[in-house]
Amino acid sequence: MRSAPSPVRILIVDDHLIVREGLRWLFGHDPGIEIAGEAATAEEAMEAIASARPDVVLLDLHLPDRNGLEVLREIRDRSPDLPVVILTMSDQPEYVEEAVRAGAAGYLVKNAPQDELARALRAAAAGDGYIQAEVTRPLLARFAAQAPRAEDLPDLAPRELEIVGLLAEGLADKQIAARLGLSESTVKSYLRSAYEKLGASDRAQAVAIALRGHLID
Repeated sequence: MRSAPSPVRILIVDDHLIVREGLRWLFGHDPGIEIAGEAATAEEAMEAIASARPDVVLLDLHLPDRNGLEVLREIRDRSPDLPVVILTMSDQPEYVEEAVRAGAAGYLVKNAPQDELARALRAAAAGDGYIQAEVTRPLLARFAAQAPRAEDLPDLAPRELEIVGLLAEGLADKQIAARLGLSESTVKSYLRSAYEKLGASDRAQAVAIALRGHLID
């Protein structure tokens, strides 16, 4: 019999005790998520990352001692393989964009249901990204306004177009691989090629550019 997968160990970084307690209670009933530690400040977060060695950091953008985006960048600099999921009150697209560009593996607002938050944490631990649907549309609109004109866009290979189209549907790399009968590494290879051709730095920007250029519907 195949053994159950190890739980995703998360570090919660939020200055509000009630938020940390609430998340502890929520995930106390989820065998797939384990609380590796908590931190109320940026300084505590950096210490906890070193001592608790979490699989994913769940980070608020508003901390008392430092800006959460600065903390995100420092985590990415110190531990580039450690995914960071943002959980905050702000759904403004400029915050989402800046977080994604700084290397966030996910972005959700604090009204996200528990099952969606758990999906985001598991996706991040698996190397995928996750942006809550509630903030995706404004973000795509913002990226689309910055995207090149259709006549300036390069041609994507049919498989690259197909995969970018599935990204637009919200599928993660593993789901795309299963849908198309490809390996996950092959999907990632196609995505890297598509990003380079489109001049995109991440999934959301690639989708926005392709939508604006009518490369996908």
